[in-house]
Amino acid sequence: MPTPPEKRYPVASARELHLNINLLSGGAHHGAWRHPGVDPLAFIHVDRYVESARIAERGKFDAVFLGDVPGIAEDIAYRPQFNGLEPTLVLTAIARATERIGLIATASTSYNEPYNIARRFQALDLISRGRAGWNAVTTATPAVSLNFARTLPDRDERYSRAREFIDVVLELWRTWDPEALLVDVEGGRFIDTDRLPPIAHQGEHFSVLGPFCLPPSPQGHPVIVQAGGSEYGREVAGRTGEAVFASGTDPRNARAYADELRRQVAAHGRDPRRLVILPGLVTTIGGTEQEARRRRHELDQLDLESGGAPNGHLTVVGTPEQVADTIQLWFETGAADGFNLMPDVLTDGLPAFVDQVIPILQQRGLFRTEYRGTTLRDHYGLPLPPHVANIGASATAVTVG
Repeated sequence: MPTPPEKRYPVASARELHLNINLLSGGAHHGAWRHPGVDPLAFIHVDRYVESARIAERGKFDAVFLGDVPGIAEDIAYRPQFNGLEPTLVLTAIARATERIGLIATASTSYNEPYNIARRFQALDLISRGRAGWNAVTTATPAVSLNFARTLPDRDERYSRAREFIDVVLELWRTWDPEALLVDVEGGRFIDTDRLPPIAHQGEHFSVLGPFCLPPSPQGHPVIVQAGGSEYGREVAGRTGEAVFASGTDPRNARAYADELRRQVAAHGRDPRRLVILPGLVTTIGGTEQEARRRRHELDQLDLESGGAPNGHLTVVGTPEQVADTIQLWFETGAADGFNLMPDVLTDGLPAFVDQVIPILQQRGLFRTEYRGTTLRDHYGLPLPPHVANIGASATAVTVG
């Protein structure tokens, strides 16, 4: 049953469409690695990731996104894994080759420790001058757990650990007072250690003393990104998520999901308008709908295992105008704040979207023509974290290199 209108949580009045590019090796289609002009080893060639990120930045995308599974979780007999290299390393290379586009990487709360993740992502945030985001996932793949000498925890334990894990990371990031970094060369004082207290966390899953080892970036700390698909995932996203990756093929169901997620955010005392919901969007673009369908058929023939199998994401096979129409429909009905784009083939599918779809969205007043800020929070329209909000960006503009 649809949510009654009076109980909906409307998005901010000055809405702006958001777009990420999901860098899935050769592309989202399983046959992409065999497509003419595609590097079959793109999943281990960092230059391919950098090239795609530059194209996306030319299109004024909000961010590049890299998924991650720490192990072999796919059937690699017929295709490479979508991602092979450790994502924060890839994004560090991208950070040095780009200027504005955001950088979101996936890291599991099941097979990491909070301090390591806090340090790794804050380092990326400093290196990129405030463009990083952390996609926090729990990882429910049995084969992966065996790489860490443990059995797969049940769902309750995974999400209990995830909630505490994220809380600890946020505690670490927020423990560093922006005014603690003195850098008083003449006076000889580098840091005011009184403004650097330990977090002294003692919980069910973690014991972390602190304090943290890195100062805030121009955006404070990385944006927290999550995938809130299950009931448990929605609750975690409601507690701490600032952007949420979603899946779905029907705009009405997607709107109901968005309303429910915003209710979860409000239930945790947070502003439901300060949430960016981004379903996946798979595209196959042609000059005509017939050309697009022919391209899709050719790609299906290259996938020896499964053909054009359903992936749970919205899929558009058609002209640039048809792709733009679908995006506009979902955006204007509140089914999405934007999309996590997954072109069928990156080498030509991404440039086609940037050069043919983006101009249409811009002409319709749906998408930016220029970046209006420098950080990922700027792109998403998110506020600074509380511990730096009253200090001002100039006091937190700590950068590397």
